Amino acid sequence: MDDLKEESGKTLVEVTTDRIIEYITSRQLKPGDKVPTEAEFLDKFAVSRGTLREAFKVLIARNILESRQGAGTFISEKQGIPDDPLGLTFIYDDKLLALDMIDLRLMIEPKAAQLAAVNATEEQKQALIDLTETLEERINKGEDYVAEDGRFHQLIAESTGNRIIGNLTYILFTSIEKNISLTLNSLSVSNTLYYHRRILRAILDGEIFDAYNAMTNHLSLIREYMIRANDEAQADEKEQE
Repeated sequence: MDDLKEESGKTLVEVTTDRIIEYITSRQLKPGDKVPTEAEFLDKFAVSRGTLREAFKVLIARNILESRQGAGTFISEKQGIPDDPLGLTFIYDDKLLALDMIDLRLMIEPKAAQLAAVNATEEQKQALIDLTETLEERINKGEDYVAEDGRFHQLIAESTGNRIIGNLTYILFTSIEKNISLTLNSLSVSNTLYYHRRILRAILDGEIFDAYNAMTNHLSLIREYMIRANDEAQADEKEQE
């Protein structure tokens, strides 16, 4: 019976998936909210347990739901965003890919910083302050700070008040990690700290132009270091030929 299709051409699993999504959206459930149990959904939908479980698997694979062992099923923090929507997995030149992503970030993040300077809540501002302190501690101890740096940029995007820009942070995070990893050995940490402090101060003070310029300068500096490092690597390869 589970293989039967409705007039729409969809299988029962697909129809059940749509109904679960409709249940979520009609109640405006948010990331972290728990959804009904399997038994509760079986009472709502006239489908078999196997169909329902397959629908759950589809929604988990689509990053709409997430299963927590012993706790139940929840709305995913990823909000349905695919793990690799830009197909970065199959672009094999990491250095050139990172450079492409910096160019994309230069189109988006300066404006995001500007909007954050206007729209950031007090809670978001405090989170940025706390994260900056944690990042500085890790840098001063000589520890890896990729995750903290990426989260700093994510928080700024989330502070814009624009939900689409906020969702883009999940897509861009991979590139942010890649950019930082490729510049850790060449980009001065003092420059990283300097620009992060400038960006933070501008957002806290509501200085939109300072926020825009500080973010632009920060990313442009990273881009310059990446180009220089790539040129030096190519020069070394020619010498070895």
